[in-house]
Amino acid sequence: MTRTVAIAGGGLAGLTCAKSLVDAGLHVRVFEGLPFLGGRASTFRDADGDWIEQGLHIFLGTYSEFKKLLREIDQPPDDVLHWMTEIRIKDPAGTDAVYGTNPFRAPFKTLLSALGQNNFLGPLDKLKMLPITTPALMGMESLRERFDDMTVAQWWAQMNGTSDVLERVLRPFCRAIQFTDVEAFSAYNFLGWIHHVLYDLPHSLAGGYRGARDELIFQPLAKYLTRCGASIQTGVQLREIQYSAESNRITGFVLESGEQVIANAYVAALPAWAFVPLIPHALRRHPFFASIAELPVAPAIAVQIWFDREGVGTTDYTLMARTAVPVYQEQSKLTYPTRGGDRISTTISPADDYLSWSDAELVRYTLDALGQVEPGLREARVVKSVVLKHKQHLIRPAPGVMSARPTQVTPVPNLFLAGDWTQQDYFGSQEGAVRSGRACAAHVLHPSAS
Repeated sequence: MTRTVAIAGGGLAGLTCAKSLVDAGLHVRVFEGLPFLGGRASTFRDADGDWIEQGLHIFLGTYSEFKKLLREIDQPPDDVLHWMTEIRIKDPAGTDAVYGTNPFRAPFKTLLSALGQNNFLGPLDKLKMLPITTPALMGMESLRERFDDMTVAQWWAQMNGTSDVLERVLRPFCRAIQFTDVEAFSAYNFLGWIHHVLYDLPHSLAGGYRGARDELIFQPLAKYLTRCGASIQTGVQLREIQYSAESNRITGFVLESGEQVIANAYVAALPAWAFVPLIPHALRRHPFFASIAELPVAPAIAVQIWFDREGVGTTDYTLMARTAVPVYQEQSKLTYPTRGGDRISTTISPADDYLSWSDAELVRYTLDALGQVEPGLREARVVKSVVLKHKQHLIRPAPGVMSARPTQVTPVPNLFLAGDWTQQDYFGSQEGAVRSGRACAAHVLHPSAS
């Protein structure tokens, strides 16, 4: 008899897990609470027909498993993404820099940009940056043991690092990638990102999407799964996870409609904060599940603004220092082609102090920040704006949290977890979601090896 698996969550982790399982011949049912697939990486059309992002996502060239997944569903990465060999950093204090990121594809640009631009980072600043690369050459487990209990700010102070590097590079980077400031960001997490780049320098690139992720990734994934016999339902919330203490097994998923879903194995591919309220009461005091409830959560705010004219001359990602708008991208040229004006996607981070602000206040704050570094936008008229507030959007990478993340295997033999918040080397990221989905599926397929 074919084994059946029920998966709650139709984001990258859940869909990747489902793909690995159907490839192995299992029957899979996927349930997603939103009316569309993709979870926190999703895109959807609004009432005007415009594509809206849950948030600005950066695809890194070192995302090996994500690129492999795209190839497996006949979506070549070079068709899905436009690659960038440089990163821009702007400081409203009046200086900026453009750094090459790939010594193989753009060797001269990378070298000259590192040696020059001394008005942004002086020679002493650059010397002080060498300690960033040295520990990152360690293995990931060594990094975890040495640096997970230390913040980026503490580690940088210990290295006698300069304030210019901290404020112009480290702080906007941490705010942009995981919505957390350097004073609350695990040094292990930060050095882990550097580790991945150093060990895969030929793919040290940033990628922007050539369209909506719904059309480029999630619909092709859904078609692949349904062709292989999987069932996918959207707009279906999971209400209860049924559990038998006597047998120590999950006995069913109960949907909001009241339907009971029976399977051989169950996968919770939900964000940690969505999974916690569903943990059966008999399990909530178990150390494994109790630790999940203690994971800190970071909010995020996505702001997307349409202008009546062009004002930003690049589609590259731009980091911005000394502001809670740490990263932005112009998307009207390559991602969501439109005529007449720019479409800027950006993030407000850390968002904790801004959740109470009105949408209009958040847009004004964003416009002020952008205007300080993009003179071409100062006179532009706002045609449209969309603000999405996510009170819970990512497990905050605080000291110790990376080590506390759960495995995909739980103490209940037929319950498994998938998500970027579970144990794998790419923390809270799209690559982490894909890796967790594959790892989860491997445990479902081979439970005796778990």
